[in-house]
Amino acid sequence: MKTLIQIIKSFIYSRFPALFDSLSKRRLALKRFKARMKWKLFKKEISGDTLANQLRYQGGIRAGDIIMVHSSLSSIGKVIGGPETVCRALQKVVTESGTILMPCYHQFEPVIKMLRAGSSIDLRDAKSSVGKLTETFRNLPGVVRSSHPFSSVCAWGRTAAEITGSHSASPLMCGPGSPFSKLLELSGKYMGIGVDIRIVALYHVLEDNWNGFPVKVHYPEPFTAKYMDGSGQFVQRELIVLDPDVSRNRIDQDIEGAWIRAWLTDHMKHRGILQEFMLGQALSWVVDANAFFQEMKYLAQQGITIYTTKADFFQNKLNEIVFE
Repeated sequence: MKTLIQIIKSFIYSRFPALFDSLSKRRLALKRFKARMKWKLFKKEISGDTLANQLRYQGGIRAGDIIMVHSSLSSIGKVIGGPETVCRALQKVVTESGTILMPCYHQFEPVIKMLRAGSSIDLRDAKSSVGKLTETFRNLPGVVRSSHPFSSVCAWGRTAAEITGSHSASPLMCGPGSPFSKLLELSGKYMGIGVDIRIVALYHVLEDNWNGFPVKVHYPEPFTAKYMDGSGQFVQRELIVLDPDVSRNRIDQDIEGAWIRAWLTDHMKHRGILQEFMLGQALSWVVDANAFFQEMKYLAQQGITIYTTKADFFQNKLNEIVFE
């Protein structure tokens, strides 16, 4: 049996459906507004010291570490002082004896179209498109930027210049001399703050440096790009880029790549390679770059890559492979 309120609602909707929809939308908007205000009011503020302690004691980050950081600033919570506090906490823990790296990428397709059309980009003031934390980091004193028109890396610390100084040596984004390859050479770490493992550029280090990689992922022909690097030098170089048709099922695709992200995360945790911890309110993780790279190479030798489809994974019984 309908209640009186339900009867009244039914009557209003039958006579004035537009008014009913309008009231419903307003009520939902008010409910969401109250929830946001309550969240802001009671959300605990997080200090830089708290973040530093979590990085040390939960994340295992130490002075002298070389670490690549990918992040979602909003996932951390209400940080006193905002993104600069997070950057300073990282610097405090790693110290000047170590090195912090952050991606300062640009959107791939628009930049490629621009470069192919003969236009240029100036890395001295080109903003990062991968989050507020990376843009804040880019502008800190002592931070240097690698020479790549759409996949540059910013770095601070003892080996910053060494890691970023040879990014234009190879036409490949993650080829020899790139910051990503240097991270392996210098036994660095990879960390994700509030983001999943779709962002790990070590996948592409494997593609760009190992001739045995089982998938052809690049356009066969390079093209010439012109731009201004972070030091103000004009650069003209050849670039080899990934084929977007090959990338349609890749790990970073929201829907198509969800299953491989989940499987690979569980696999790396089971192998003891990926360690999870909380930074503020963000579920975060850290891996040893070399251990992660070697495991990805082993998986590729078994037929499992970031391009493997779910159908191939199960039809070819790749899920039955036993990993000792």
